[in-house]
Amino acid sequence: MFVSQHPNRLTDPLLGKMWKTKSARFNAHARLKSKHWLSTAATSLLAFYLVIASLVLLVYESSLPSGGSKFLSVISLVISIFLIIITLLESAKNYSGEADRMHKCALEISELYNRFQAMTLDEADAQRVALNDEYSGILKTHEINHKDIDFLRFQLSFNRDLGMGGGDLFLSILRYCLLWLTEYILYILLVIAPPVVAFIYWYRLEV
Repeated sequence: MFVSQHPNRLTDPLLGKMWKTKSARFNAHARLKSKHWLSTAATSLLAFYLVIASLVLLVYESSLPSGGSKFLSVISLVISIFLIIITLLESAKNYSGEADRMHKCALEISELYNRFQAMTLDEADAQRVALNDEYSGILKTHEINHKDIDFLRFQLSFNRDLGMGGGDLFLSILRYCLLWLTEYILYILLVIAPPVVAFIYWYRLEV
């Protein structure tokens, strides 16, 4: 019967903590990169909507139905205000910089994790205090933390290893979907709200 001579991430508490933390922070890096891209895409689309509204007013103003010019002017004003606010708020959050910090932290923990996992059980026990201090030092150096959604994504990715049952797995998937929606709902609304409002307005005019 084969017996592992190295620490196991499922049975060794310290190795397990490293595994969970590095995985969650790699997930946080991916999430923050996505938010940076979506933030840029959403603000760019808002600017594009403003250009479209301006062109319609310039070229087709005489052909617009009664109240159409005023409606487009109001929509343009609202989008302009939102664009200014969102641009200021999103640039202050510095998603790209935070993503890089998460990635650097995850890489340092991953290097320590791999070194720890390669040790024999005797070596790991002998150096456990030093390894724990090094792990704590990495966390103190990078004073950032991942979100629940990042750790939940880790749990879902390794649900078999973690022994998650059907009920727990279903609830975790549901919670992840809700957290994902909360995380990205702003960008979804910024992209789809203006054309949806415009469509509803013109549809009502046709009816």
